[in-house]
Amino acid sequence: SLADSSVLSERKRREREERLNIVLWKQPLVTLQYFSLETLINLKEWTIKLWHRRSVLVCVLLALAVLTAAYYIEGAHQQYVRYMEKKFFWCAYWVGLGILSSVGLGTGLHTFLLYLGPHIASVTLAAYECNSVDFPEPPYPDQIICPDEGAAQGSISLWAIISKVRLEACMWGAGTAIGELPPYFMARAARLSGAEPDDEEYQEFEEMLEHAETAQ
Repeated sequence: SLADSSVLSERKRREREERLNIVLWKQPLVTLQYFSLETLINLKEWTIKLWHRRSVLVCVLLALAVLTAAYYIEGAHQQYVRYMEKKFFWCAYWVGLGILSSVGLGTGLHTFLLYLGPHIASVTLAAYECNSVDFPEPPYPDQIICPDEGAAQGSISLWAIISKVRLEACMWGAGTAIGELPPYFMARAARLSGAEPDDEEYQEFEEMLEHAETAQ
């Protein structure tokens, strides 16, 4: 009925106001209490999930132990370890820039224009100038130096340039996708907790879906 709907709306409004007041600078003790309880609940749930997947956890720990031993034990394999370490940090660098581009940190920072675009442009210009993308490593990618004339190719293709920068571009793109995950999980958590956004357009959209025959 209309009376029950109005009572329900009023109760939701009061609950929303109460939730908005549970912040560290207004109610520090209550906020810390809820934070501690939520942390304990999450730790309990994660512990139960890990226990149910203990075989996978043991395999992961063994793999980490083997990788750690291979990293610190000297031997002929160290050249491959250093190569993989260099590639890992290089990929992590571009993934981090992609995350910064997606998050922005409130500044509108777009790392494609600041980092990835200039890197692709530098590789493209150097490739057409050198007629090759086989830049000596090191100093590439810190410095782009033409290879020896004997190693230079006859002509350079666009596909060769794309292949040269595909790792950086893919890692940057993966970073931008990762940067979109936190707002998604925050919105999902708010939805599951029953909190409704304080947005009139969102409420109108919800009402439209309720009255629609088929929700698109």
